Amino acid sequence: MRENDKLLYNTLKAILNEKLSAEETLTLREEGFTVKSPTRKTAVMIALYKKAASGDLSAIKELRSIVSEKTDEKPDGLKAVMIVDDIRD
Repeated sequence: MRENDKLLYNTLKAILNEKLSAEETLTLREEGFTVKSPTRKTAVMIALYKKAASGDLSAIKELRSIVSEKTDEKPDGLKAVMIVDDIRD
């Protein structure tokens, strides 16, 4: 990774791992989300979910890619291979 990319990655990672304030946590609870120790990453995922639930196709695709990253891994550490037939007639 280049130095700037690594700095950005580490900064975003630190920001996303911060705990939410009591007000922000209360807002999530009022919206019906029960989370034990919510972080900014939790809030981002909930916002993405809400956009997907409203029909935003890009949000739906992003959620699907996040979920498939977690579930596609094979027990021996190998990932599944998907072959896409994009040859047109």
